[in-house]
Amino acid sequence: MIQTKKLKRHYREWSYKPVKDIAIYNVSRRSVTEEQLNEFFDWCLHWCHKKFGKVKGKPVPEIEWSWNDLRYQKYNMLGEYDKDDNIISLRIQGHRNIYNLTNTIIHEYVHYMQPTHANWYERYDKTNGYKKNPYEIEAYHLGDSYAVECAVQVLRWMGGR
Repeated sequence: MIQTKKLKRHYREWSYKPVKDIAIYNVSRRSVTEEQLNEFFDWCLHWCHKKFGKVKGKPVPEIEWSWNDLRYQKYNMLGEYDKDDNIISLRIQGHRNIYNLTNTIIHEYVHYMQPTHANWYERYDKTNGYKKNPYEIEAYHLGDSYAVECAVQVLRWMGGR
């Protein structure tokens, strides 16, 4: 499957258990400021770096975001990782809450961690399609597995906001 040895140690069986004592934080222009979002993104990247590591010889990616990128909206995209510029781009609108947003950040960070030599992502995309691309399966799995853990820790670091 994927040659990302560092990420394999993070594999765990998927089992969703709702956590009743965790607040659901909405993500909207009325509920959160741009400064709070920027701080949240910085802490999320810090959490991802601590949890998953970083690519040798490449800095941790930066996050660029907008409330609603029309191209992303047209293709129903919430984010993407640009390996050439090492940037995670996010569209905030479309994320129901802070956990969905965190899931997208982790998903794109996993793409940063995945090997890019020989264009395996593109090869798998052509042969298997997006939904069966092992790179996407891994990114979705890790995003789903760690979104709540990351968001809770980041909110603690930010002072419980």
